[in-house]
Amino acid sequence: VFRGNLWLVAGNSWPVLNDVWRLSNSPTRKGSGVNLPSGATVIDLPGLHNVMRFSDRIYSGGEPYDEGLKTLSRLGIKTVVSVDGAKPRVDQANALGMRYVHIPIGYDGIPEEAGKSFARLVREASAPIYLHCHHGKHRGPAAAAIAYIASTSCEGSEALVFLERVGTSPDYTGLWRDVENYTPPGPGEELPELVAVAKVGSMVEAMANIDRHYDNLKLLKGANWSHLEDHPDLVPSQEALLIHEAFHESNRQMTSDKREELRTWMKEAEGKAIELETSLKEDRKEDANEHFDSLVQSCKGCHGKYRD
Repeated sequence: VFRGNLWLVAGNSWPVLNDVWRLSNSPTRKGSGVNLPSGATVIDLPGLHNVMRFSDRIYSGGEPYDEGLKTLSRLGIKTVVSVDGAKPRVDQANALGMRYVHIPIGYDGIPEEAGKSFARLVREASAPIYLHCHHGKHRGPAAAAIAYIASTSCEGSEALVFLERVGTSPDYTGLWRDVENYTPPGPGEELPELVAVAKVGSMVEAMANIDRHYDNLKLLKGANWSHLEDHPDLVPSQEALLIHEAFHESNRQMTSDKREELRTWMKEAEGKAIELETSLKEDRKEDANEHFDSLVQSCKGCHGKYRD
C-alpha cells in the first residue's frame, strides 16, 4: 500500500524513489546485519525533507507542516511521532486520519523512559509509523533507530548504519551512544502511556539545562579546554554544541507571550555559543576563551533583567 501510494505522490520521480524501497544485498556497515536500501536512500517529498525508510513499518524525516501532513496521509502513514519539543499539529493530523504521538527527546541522548515509549509505540501503534524531529537528521533518525531495534532482532550497534546514512552528526555522541546501547524492555515490563501532546519542560527547566552545560564549559575552560580526568565524558566542542542547541530550541519553543527582547537575548547567546563551538572544533583555544567570556557576559545581561 505504501509503495503504491508513493507512486501517486512521487510521479515522475518513481525510477529514483524505487531504489529507496529495494534492499541491497550488502550491508553498509561491516559486520552489520542490516541491509539498507540501495540508491537514493534519503529523499525529499512534497512538504517533507530527509525522508528515510527503516522498514515497511518505520520511516523518519523532517517535521511535517500542512503539505507534509497531506503527503504522509496520501502515503498511507497511520501514526506520526514527534520527538521535538514543539507542540505537534494533532488536530490537522487527526483530520487526515492519522494519530499523533509525542515523545520529546534532546540532542544529548535518549532517556530510558523515552526508549520504553518507543517500544510501546511499535507494539501498539498502527503502522506505517513516521518519526520526526525538526529537520529530520539527528533526533528523528535516532528515535526511529530505537523503534527499529524494538521491532526487530537488530542489535543497537547494527542500527548505527541508519544514522550514518541519513547524516546524523557524530558530534551528538549521546544519540549514537544510546542507539548502540539500547535494549528493548521485556514483555512484562510496565511502559509509559503514549500521549498526543507531552508535557514539555518550562523555561525555568530549559535554563537549568543551559546552566548545566555552562558549568561543564567553565570546568573545561579551567583545564585549558582539555579533557578532565574526573569527567572523561565531557568533550569541549560537544558541550558547546549542546549549549548552542539548548539556546536554539528554547528560543524556537518560546511562547508568543514572551517579550521580543528576551528572544533577542536568546538569539544573541546562540550566536556566541556557535562561535565558541567553532573555535573549539578548530582548536583555537585563545579564541575559545574570548567567545566563552562573551557568552558569559551575554547571559549575565539577560539574567540581570529577567532572572536576578
